[in-house]
Amino acid sequence: MIGESYTMSYLNYVILLCLLSGILILVIDVRSFEIAGLNKERKVSKYLGWFSILIGSILFMAEIILQ
Repeated sequence: MIGESYTMSYLNYVILLCLLSGILILVIDVRSFEIAGLNKERKVSKYLGWFSILIGSILFMAEIILQ
């Protein structure tokens, strides 16, 4: 037990938040902007949602590889 370090990682929470926020942006924001006819905002929300999902997926794969 000497030399072992115990650390608490918040990476799992960050991954979950990235994935959930990306999905919610795509489902709620994009649909509401589409209904309102706001095309620029819809495009930005799509980009932001997919970017968040991509970051969450990359972090998830990196965590799997590093463990």
